[in-house]
Amino acid sequence: MTVERIETEADKKVRTCLEEKRSFALIAGAGSGKTSSLIDALARIRDTDGARLRRDGQHVACITYTKRAVEVIRTRLGFDALYHVSTLHSFLWGQLAGFQEDMRRVLIEDRLPNQIAKAEEKLAKAGAHTKDGQRQHAKIVRLQAELKDLQLVPRFTYEDSEFSNYAKGELGHSDVIEIASYLLQTNKVFRRITALRFPYIFVDEAQDTFKGIVEGLNLVCAGEGLPLIGYFGDPWQQIYDERAGDFAPPPGGETITKTENFRCSESVIAFLNAFRKDVEQYPAGDNIGRRGRVAVRLVRSEKGEGKRNTYTEEQVGRALERMDNALSAWGWKDRDDVMKLLLARQMIARRLGFSALNDLFHDGRIASSRATDAFEDGSHFLLTPFLSTICPLLRAKEEGEPHRVNEVLRRESPAFAIDGENGNRSLRKMLEASKAAIDDLDKRWTTQTVGDILRHCAKTRLIKVSDRLREHLAREPRAEEYDESLHAQEKGDWLADAFFAMKPNEIAPYTKYLLENSAFSTQHGVKGEEYRRVLVLYDDIEAKWNVYNFNKMLTPDTCGAPTEGQLEKSRKLAYVSFSRAEDELGIILFTPNPEGAKTEMISRFALKAEQITIDG
Repeated sequence: MTVERIETEADKKVRTCLEEKRSFALIAGAGSGKTSSLIDALARIRDTDGARLRRDGQHVACITYTKRAVEVIRTRLGFDALYHVSTLHSFLWGQLAGFQEDMRRVLIEDRLPNQIAKAEEKLAKAGAHTKDGQRQHAKIVRLQAELKDLQLVPRFTYEDSEFSNYAKGELGHSDVIEIASYLLQTNKVFRRITALRFPYIFVDEAQDTFKGIVEGLNLVCAGEGLPLIGYFGDPWQQIYDERAGDFAPPPGGETITKTENFRCSESVIAFLNAFRKDVEQYPAGDNIGRRGRVAVRLVRSEKGEGKRNTYTEEQVGRALERMDNALSAWGWKDRDDVMKLLLARQMIARRLGFSALNDLFHDGRIASSRATDAFEDGSHFLLTPFLSTICPLLRAKEEGEPHRVNEVLRRESPAFAIDGENGNRSLRKMLEASKAAIDDLDKRWTTQTVGDILRHCAKTRLIKVSDRLREHLAREPRAEEYDESLHAQEKGDWLADAFFAMKPNEIAPYTKYLLENSAFSTQHGVKGEEYRRVLVLYDDIEAKWNVYNFNKMLTPDTCGAPTEGQLEKSRKLAYVSFSRAEDELGIILFTPNPEGAKTEMISRFALKAEQITIDG
């Protein structure tokens, strides 16, 4: 929905801060037009100070959370070279890369010793003869060896990866954050150079920036005048662990609250205001007078009969039936404009057809927590060839769009790159070669295993192959049965072997789900998005979370009070989910006491009895 730009009172206060060269923090609730305020502030600097900045070779930094957001902001700014728009890790590495010896010193004196100390604490707590103790001991030995090798590393690099190999000088995401935090807070030269390069630093989604980085950037911009820092965000939309959450500008800066809501209908805003007490929003722009609807469906929860008291496949099926009942009751059954937000992926995987794949990457016996996270965000090295190349190629063929096939091949396939072995062929020969390659891949898709397909694509250079994937494809499958006490550091071998043995039929719906923003999504994955109608489903048993408890957060009198951590995490994730709705919000809550929950929700969230129904 396109909304005409309206300068709010909060925007005027930001303008005053820019004119006075004073830092600020804009607290912008969901739907308040935070991105528009950010773009407006960036454009204002171009109008008032752009000529001087260009003359002095300086830039305006805009740090945002995702690569997608980077492209949105760059596009809206007309790709102007005045602005340095990047993700946090990219921005920090741009400053760190020239401080090689400082990075070496931080790694030797602080980063690795701290990791070793933490592992030693865990080892002492677990005991040397336990499985966890053995894992910690192996980690200590590895880190101590890498610590000795750091003096020999010629240069440190960062390839936008979560993994580190200190002996090779390869740094991961967390290393960049920790090293930058340390240097920002301890190294005046590092701070001064950052300030000279970027007299204006804006941080988007500030609540999800790391606390040490916020503290460091505030030191860069301390005092009067330039450099100044502007934070844009909302503490209630912090859904990732170990982030700043509450954020504030340096001393002397101003905290500004934006109370308009340009996104949600009046009913949804009223519910959000009852749910969140610190900011009271009011309808603004085109949604003034748009009534909308909030509806709640309460379902009596079942006791989990599966492993560790979770749902069996049959129980997941019954839960999906209850969801369909609610959709029918609200008139949403066959609508294609309903975004269904579920906390865990098990129900999504079941409905969309990739249950076995989902189960494999959530099998804690052979899948590490990193592997599970990488599966959920589509970054696991076993799956990236399918997401980037194989499935887009097959989809383009299926939909009869040969130009898309060629676009993917040119962009992703080494064999068809402009400077690849087919680069000098005529267009006709290139088209023939690409058609033959895709026809062959299509046949293999229905007859071969995942491993066979990957080996073929690697051999024909149809896909880019990472070193880790190449190593797994080249080795023989592990013949011995997995034993955690013996193989904890190698569990990825068994995960890869199980993946290679699968048929590829579940990979297509998984990639479609990730790439095409299907009508199902996890609640973590929609921050910043908005949808006409939103269904939010909470089932604490199916979700298998310890850190969240939505029954206790929503109905503490009925289900008991949550821990402080559960309350904080649950209500922030719930707020993000609820506030995606433009017109209508539907909430399904699986609860042990639907009758008690109904009474409490009417009182707690200013709902009317007719807004809440009980299934069955």
